[in-house]
Amino acid sequence: MRIYSFALILSALFLSACSEDYPVYATEPNIKTLPLQCINIATFNPKLSKALKKEFKSISNRECKYRITGYIHFVDSCNNPETKSLGADFNGYIRLYIKSNNETLYKVQSDFKSDERSALNRVIQKVTKDIFF
Repeated sequence: MRIYSFALILSALFLSACSEDYPVYATEPNIKTLPLQCINIATFNPKLSKALKKEFKSISNRECKYRITGYIHFVDSCNNPETKSLGADFNGYIRLYIKSNNETLYKVQSDFKSDERSALNRVIQKVTKDIFF
């Protein structure tokens, strides 16, 4: 029984060490009327666009003054010699913005090592919680 319990605890520790658990960074929303009732999805990245349209399908409106944009940045595309020589503990990050009249009202970001989908889910969940409740 002791060996089984030890093996179970060791397995749990090993598996938890392998999961991506990067924090989500967000600015304080600079929006007077929350929750928002609409959002204009304006991103050219197909992965972001698909995920945002799926999540915000019921409130997506091209005429809305609040626009959500964003991008996925991969560190491999960075040409900074210091970053290349030291390496990085992540492969990239996903950043989303909510803007109105070209003014950034809210920004959220999360890094990822290899699980881009999880980072996308983290930032979308944070936007949903902070902006749309």
